Amino acid sequence: MYKTLRNLAGLTLLGLLAACGTQQTQSTLTQADAQALSEAAQGDLQLTGAMLGDASSAALSAQGQVDSLDANAQTWGLPRRIHLFLRAVGVLYLPPSGSGNCAISTSPSPLVDADDDGVPANATTSYDCSYTGSGGISYNLNGSISLQDTNDNQPYSGYSVTFTNFKARVSGDNRSVERTLNGSYSIDKQDATLFKISKNYTHSVSKTVFNNTYTGSLVFNVSKTYAPDNDGNSNPWDAGTITVDKNNPGSATWTRGNNTRSLIWYTDPTLHWNRTACQNPLGRMMNFDNGAKEFVYTNPAGQTSTLRIEFSGCGQFSVTLNGQPVQP
Repeated sequence: MYKTLRNLAGLTLLGLLAACGTQQTQSTLTQADAQALSEAAQGDLQLTGAMLGDASSAALSAQGQVDSLDANAQTWGLPRRIHLFLRAVGVLYLPPSGSGNCAISTSPSPLVDADDDGVPANATTSYDCSYTGSGGISYNLNGSISLQDTNDNQPYSGYSVTFTNFKARVSGDNRSVERTLNGSYSIDKQDATLFKISKNYTHSVSKTVFNNTYTGSLVFNVSKTYAPDNDGNSNPWDAGTITVDKNNPGSATWTRGNNTRSLIWYTDPTLHWNRTACQNPLGRMMNFDNGAKEFVYTNPAGQTSTLRIEFSGCGQFSVTLNGQPVQP
């Protein structure tokens, strides 16, 4: 149960708040800060994985790994790309269409997806669900997710996703985690060899353990490039490099309790996405095999704290704070 809740937390800005309590402004990041921030960074990587994941009609059947989430999402008529976003934010189960206590709608219906890339020309899925899955785990879904294809007559032209008060809550065993997404991100084709990824969204988390509740949020604002290894031939999202230039870094506003910190972040070296070699469609979609992200906080006195997440193989990574290992 605890592992399931931890997976759902994805962007958990939460676990160590119990130990830290309400903090005053700190001169540098602590190990506790680093653990929570690394969870946030991993959650963003999962959403990037969902953005570049395989949403083709043949993908899941070819791999022979269709689970109940995918099968039941199809009965609701959800766009295939939505399956990946639900999984990325920790939604591990959906009841089949027609089940009580769950209402999911898609507009327009039927979907228009002329290029069969799993992203409709324009569609919004809305959720109002409260149901129980295996092991007595309770789920709640609310809000909406919208998709828009940049050019529905051209696969891999790019698309955007917008979250509007989208909330996913899982609870059981005196624990609950609720995640709320607002804002949007997109991937757009610039030319045959380059894509632009833009993110401007907020991810808020609330975790309750027995009678204690802890909250936090992370706001991302960044523009980065994705360069496919195959120079745009075939499926450009099979593998490629993701770059956030250190000289033009992304920004992130991180709030925990009464503390709000402004961070910059970049890739050093560039991240390499490789779903061809690494893809685990039913896993966390962390299909990166090398590269690193660095998040830097500079306090008012000019002291810096650097959190580094570095990949050494498919989905394998280490986390350090100022060069020292961060405990999981």
